Amino acid sequence: MKTRRHHDSEDALTISRQSLTSIDRRENSEPIPTDLIFEILLRLPAKSIARCRCVSKLWSSILLRHDFTELFLTRSSTLPQLLFSFEKSSELFFFTTPQIQNPDENSSLVSPSYHFKVPFDRTSQICGHVRGLLCLTHLKVLKGRKETVPMICNPSTGQALPLPKVKTRRVKVRSFLVYDPIEKLFKLLSMTWQCYGNGEKNCEEYQILTLGTQTLSWRMIDCCLPHHPAHDGICIDGCLYYQAMVGRLSGISTIVCFDVRSEKFRFVRKARGMLLYGQSALVNYEGRLGAIQSDELHGIITGQTRSLELWVLVDAEKHEWSRHVYALPPMWNNVVAEAELHIFGRTGTNEIVLSRRYSSDTFYVFYYNPERNTIIRVEIQGMDEFKGRRVHTFLDHVEDVKLLHYNL
Repeated sequence: MKTRRHHDSEDALTISRQSLTSIDRRENSEPIPTDLIFEILLRLPAKSIARCRCVSKLWSSILLRHDFTELFLTRSSTLPQLLFSFEKSSELFFFTTPQIQNPDENSSLVSPSYHFKVPFDRTSQICGHVRGLLCLTHLKVLKGRKETVPMICNPSTGQALPLPKVKTRRVKVRSFLVYDPIEKLFKLLSMTWQCYGNGEKNCEEYQILTLGTQTLSWRMIDCCLPHHPAHDGICIDGCLYYQAMVGRLSGISTIVCFDVRSEKFRFVRKARGMLLYGQSALVNYEGRLGAIQSDELHGIITGQTRSLELWVLVDAEKHEWSRHVYALPPMWNNVVAEAELHIFGRTGTNEIVLSRRYSSDTFYVFYYNPERNTIIRVEIQGMDEFKGRRVHTFLDHVEDVKLLHYNL
């Protein structure tokens, strides 16, 4: 099947090149309608699109058109992928695999596609995955000072674009890549703080960098409640949600909701009996915020875990949540075995996706469906060289063939 798909894409690419070459030569012939050209090109993988740009100036101009890249992104969103990034030798390696829809017992083996690698050391952070793009930050010494420098990456095109450094004299910086679906703008939210001896570590500065503007510059925004972001966030319909601590390091005390368009912060209280800790995962539950955690006190999911707990935000203004408990199936222990798993999200077909944070001899992804109460284990082939390495897993990755530039 893999070989057939490979041949199909190569044949399509050959046909496309021949067609375009003939278009360039036969100036007096009737032009092919743009809609038909788009329909042909939308069937190609992203790597073939990149090669097609080199055929001619005409071809390149078609493939760089905004309406084509948006159509490609929309088509790609119907076939979401899993994106993996492995840390090794001060570099970050990007791979994708199909995100299996409605997995069954036959979905047991998947071959990944390698994309590219970028520099990544112990001071680097991944600060968000939105609409096919990732943001990284690196701590660099510039003119004798430590500076946090962000970078936008597009695994589909293999591009990495550095952004202006965060303007701060603070020691610590935490950033989030976010997206405004109404204005169609990417933004970078950064918070900076210093650690004090009394355990206080609230953020003291909140800054925004808007991509797509003529002048890229950081600007300060206000926050009504000083806090410290505790873990990775999730963007849902133009809102960024993340777990946060207020005041001393006494545990996660609230969930922050940042409206990307208005650039205003709101705070959502936990429900009574709702325990959030480091291993809890914020997920997209049918367009609403959800939080999933295990019944284990430490939060890590193992073969001994008996149930998962899902909290869904019903009304943010009233701080109202609904609670769901899923008793795991009897085969859970046999399928998970000795693995220590973390939740990385929930798919549109209601599968909860779990995996390791460090690759082992064999790298697996697990799909748990609460409605059918089934657990499927899928092996990702060819990851032997990353044994013991930190791996980051992202759901619902889409291919964006738009070339990166400062006017995103």
